[in-house]
Amino acid sequence: MEAIEVNRLSKYYGKLKAVDDISFSIKKGEICGILGPNGSGKTTTIKCICNLIIPNSGEIKVFGEDNKKSTEYISALFEGTRNLYWKLTPRENLRYFAGIRGFGGKKVERHIDELLDRFNLSDKKDTMVNNLSRGMQQKVAIAMTLVCDTEIILLDEPTLGLDVQSHIDIKEALMDIVSSMNKTILLSTHDMNLVQDICKDVVILNKGKIVAQDSVEALMDMFRSMTYEIVLTESLSRDDEKYLSNLGYDFYFVNNGTKIEVDISEVNEIYAIIDSLKGKSIFIKEIKQKDNNFERIFLNITNGEVE
Repeated sequence: MEAIEVNRLSKYYGKLKAVDDISFSIKKGEICGILGPNGSGKTTTIKCICNLIIPNSGEIKVFGEDNKKSTEYISALFEGTRNLYWKLTPRENLRYFAGIRGFGGKKVERHIDELLDRFNLSDKKDTMVNNLSRGMQQKVAIAMTLVCDTEIILLDEPTLGLDVQSHIDIKEALMDIVSSMNKTILLSTHDMNLVQDICKDVVILNKGKIVAQDSVEALMDMFRSMTYEIVLTESLSRDDEKYLSNLGYDFYFVNNGTKIEVDISEVNEIYAIIDSLKGKSIFIKEIKQKDNNFERIFLNITNGEVE
């Protein structure tokens, strides 16, 4: 079953086409990523699905119904923890957001306790949100989208600014939400590692249009290449970087120029690159092959535009 269907959606702001005639669908019980550089139309699309923005044209269906009549199926988290009330506790926040959608009573209180336990927040349930860590605040914000038990969850940057452990916790929580709670998630994020780890399908926008739409696995296969990491004995100079960039390969300079990553299609190309480095007296400390990376694929699809 299709949880969300977007058909020929367009939204203009004056002469600016924020979203330009896009169509895609999301299957029930899956995590779909919606990606794109800044200004590509991601947030406008999500807000149209939530019925917070009225499109100029097009149609959006949620479980086969017009989205204007089916907002009870959707909960959304926009821009991190801005949905939360800082002077309320996690329990009070969840109770409040359930209340404004008409839910209350003992059943909701039990559900709140279950969510606090699921996100390991039970011992912080009576602590004001502004005294919690960034990771805990984000867990409360995601729990808020679940308190009314809607079938679809829309998340905007759920891991932004989190430390490593909190990032892992949120990633595991999102996978658990889909597998054990049977939810459907549409995820907008800059975090390509998160997309690669948890999303089944992706929709990639650029300048208001869809430039790619497929499963993560299929896109990675489409752009399959060999990636080599070359560690140097010292940092590259600007002239060295310019020289390498003109060789015709896709070089990525990292760690202040002490490491080069390059995508190649034939193994013999790595030997030509080594010879080019030797010719410029650029000395190699280590070479190793890396797995394909979804961030690299995203940059290829969007012509190198970053978010």
